[in-house]
Formats: sequence, structure tokens, C-alpha cells
Amino acid sequence: MQSHSYSTFANRWHSRLRSVSLILLLGAGGLSAGWVWAQTQEAPAGQESTANMQTPPAVETPTAQNAAAPTIAQTIAAQQEAPAAEVFGVREMFEQADPLVKGVMLLLVFCSLLTWAVLFEKIFVFSRAKGGNQRFLKAFRAGQLDVLSDTAEKSAMGRMWQVGQAELKHYRGMPAQPAETDRVNRLLQRMALTAGIVQERDLARMGSMMGVLATIGATAPFIGLFGTVWGILNSFASIATMKSASLAVVAPGIAEALLATALGLFAAIPAVMIFNKFARDINGFVGALDNFSAEMIASVSRQLDEGR
Repeated sequence: MQSHSYSTFANRWHSRLRSVSLILLLGAGGLSAGWVWAQTQEAPAGQESTANMQTPPAVETPTAQNAAAPTIAQTIAAQQEAPAAEVFGVREMFEQADPLVKGVMLLLVFCSLLTWAVLFEKIFVFSRAKGGNQRFLKAFRAGQLDVLSDTAEKSAMGRMWQVGQAELKHYRGMPAQPAETDRVNRLLQRMALTAGIVQERDLARMGSMMGVLATIGATAPFIGLFGTVWGILNSFASIATMKSASLAVVAPGIAEALLATALGLFAAIPAVMIFNKFARDINGFVGALDNFSAEMIASVSRQLDEGR
């Protein structure tokens, strides 16, 4: 009963933690979108202020330098008339992209933020689970019953031990029967089954959000590719509209389209790596719980043989 109440409390706490993480993630995404929009609005104002800047008036030169004055004035005028090189970075690509491509980019940025949020959540959950199992297993092998009772609810191995002890207590409370060997075998089977149920419950909790990582890793490149194809279609439409196939007409649209693919890879690669890492950790966790279940059942069988 205590194990069930603790599991219910842990599941509620875990779901609340996930909800808070997702809310924070959505808030960060909204702030990022607002910052990009603010930068978009500030960019024209900055360009106008740069265009209105004038160099200070030239100082009149002495009479002896009148011959060289036109040449210097012409050089300054030529420098002022020369157009400044336009900066075409990631922000400019996003600002000039098609609305659909912008939506694809924002979706991929959200997927990337969600991936890193899952990473931090899994690091916390796995480190706490491993620490609790190690402390309980150390106390179990040392035979420290008082420590086992105190730390049982803080680890998966402890919860498995609790349900095993409940079955053992129920067995000892029943009157003795002639077929003692069959009763012992049924007891060990019930202990294995109940421990397996607790194990599956803990593994399901630890494996939550793994499907999200797998989905992002598998679909993010194709989502980015969709944005790229759409951007290239717009580039060809610009060629048809402007009746010019020069690189200056085609390059901006293709650059915006390729940015969507880059964001798709940026979201997918970490998701696949994080998924593989925690999949290996879950497999190791399963092996550790299986070994503990066998060790616990062997210990109970040994106690029953010794008459304890």
C-alpha cells in the first residue's frame, strides 16, 4: 500500500515537472519569437539612421594646396556615393523568408528547445534513480534492515523489495500445509511477478518522452526539407516574375530555403544522439533490476530453506 501511494505521488510529481518544463519551453519560444519580431521592426529604423549620417564638412585648405583639393574632394564624394555592402545573415534570411518557411523554421526551433528540455529532465531523473538504486543495493547486500526500510521508497529496487516482502509476510501468515514445496514455489513465482510489475511501472516512467525524441530525430530533417523545397519554388517563381536568372535574384531565396534544412538538421542530430544515449541507459537499468530481482528471490529461497 505504501509502495502504491508513493508511486502515485511520484507519477503526479513527474507529470507536474514535465508540465512546468513544457510551459517554460513555450515561454522561451515566445520570447525568442518576440525578440526576432522586435529586431525585424528595428532593422529599417537602423538603416535609415545609417543613411542619414553625413561626414563633417571638409576644412578649407590653404592656397598652396588648391591644386590638390579637387582630387581629395572627388575621392571623398566617391566614397560617400559608394553603396555600403548589405549584411545578409541568419536574421535577414528569416525576415525575408516566405511566411510558410518562417513557420517551418519556428517549428524546428521549438523542436530543438524541446529536445534540450528532455535532455535536462532525463539527466535529473536517471541520476536520481541510479543513486537511489546504488544506496539501496549496498544496504541490501549488507543486511541493514533499518536502512532498507528507510530507503525503500526512494528507488525502484526498494519498491520491488517492498512488494516481495509483502508476499513473504502473507506467506508466513498462512497456516502450514503438507505440500510445503509447492507453496514455496508459488511464493517465489508471486514475488517475481509482483516485482516485475513494479519494474515495468518504473521503466515506463523513465522511458517517457523518448518517443518525442525519436519523432523529432526522424521527422525534423524532412520538415526542414519541406521548407527548403517551398523556398526554392518561390525562387523560381521570382525568376519567372522578374524575367531574370541572375545570381542576385536567385541566391537570397535559395539561402532562405537552405536555412530551413540547416535548422532541421540542428534539431534532428541532437535528438538522435540523446535518444541513443538514454536508450542505452534504460537497457542498463533493465539489466540491473533483473539482476536484483533474481538476487532477491534467491535470498528469500535461502531464508526459507534455513527455516528463517
